[in-house]
Amino acid sequence: MAELFPGISFLDAVSVVLFWLSPLIFIFGLALLITSLAKYNKLESVLGREIGGIRKRVFPKIETNIYTLQQRLLESKIVIALVCIVCAFIFLFLLKK
Repeated sequence: MAELFPGISFLDAVSVVLFWLSPLIFIFGLALLITSLAKYNKLESVLGREIGGIRKRVFPKIETNIYTLQQRLLESKIVIALVCIVCAFIFLFLLKK
C-alpha cells in the first residue's frame, strides 16, 4: 500500500479521519431524527420569499431535478438518520486502536 509519510499508510490516515468524524456523524443523525419535516418546509418557504425583483431561472429542468432529489431525501430522512447513527457507531468501535 502506498505510504503518505514514512510509516503511515493511506488506510491508516482514512481510519483516523473516520474515527474523529464519527461523533459529528452521530450528532448529524440525531439532528435529522429530532427535526420535523413540517418545520423544515416552513423555514424553506420563509427563506425562499422574494423581497423584490424578478427571479430568473436559467436551467429550470436541472433545478426541478434538484428539488425532486431533495424531496425524496427529506421523505426518507429517518432512514438516512439511522444509517448515519449506525455508521458512527461502526466507525467509533471498529476503528479505535
